[in-house]
Amino acid sequence: MAIGITVITTANRARRFLQTDEAALEQTIESIKRSNQMFTGKPLIVSSAAQTEVFARTSIACVEFEAARDLSPYVASPLNLVLTALTPEQVTDPVAGWVEGDERFSVRIDFFFNGGHVLHTLAEGVRRAALAERLMNLTSFLERPVMNYRSALGGVGLMNPAAIARFVITPGTADVPRDAWLADPA
Repeated sequence: MAIGITVITTANRARRFLQTDEAALEQTIESIKRSNQMFTGKPLIVSSAAQTEVFARTSIACVEFEAARDLSPYVASPLNLVLTALTPEQVTDPVAGWVEGDERFSVRIDFFFNGGHVLHTLAEGVRRAALAERLMNLTSFLERPVMNYRSALGGVGLMNPAAIARFVITPGTADVPRDAWLADPA
């Protein structure tokens, strides 16, 4: 088995790596299991016989992992939703979000990172019954240590919420805090 790793920085640069050594694969899977610590602490170091690259954790927007093996069971899912990165073709499709009664929802969320990287996702999940819970999910999004998503190619990705400049939910949500500004885009 092999794991393709893509590190996307806040300088909007993507560095790709391929890992084929079995021992190294297991070490990476252990790191994925501790994904809540991915963007804190020591720098991320990716090394080979050819070179060693060191990434400041605060300068990482996203890390994506592609493998034949399903890696999703190894990442924590702190939200009541599943984020799936959109393909370039899906990005150009009209947004068709919906809320099914008080139970399920499907919306598009576009994440804009410091440095210009944009991650377009489809968010699907179970709608929380209590308004307070729905508002907390919305307002605490950027305070989480990590957010995971399914990559467009079927792997998993980890987002650094500290590197997100803003995000846009389409269609808009009616459940916003009382102090939210109500205005249409110009």
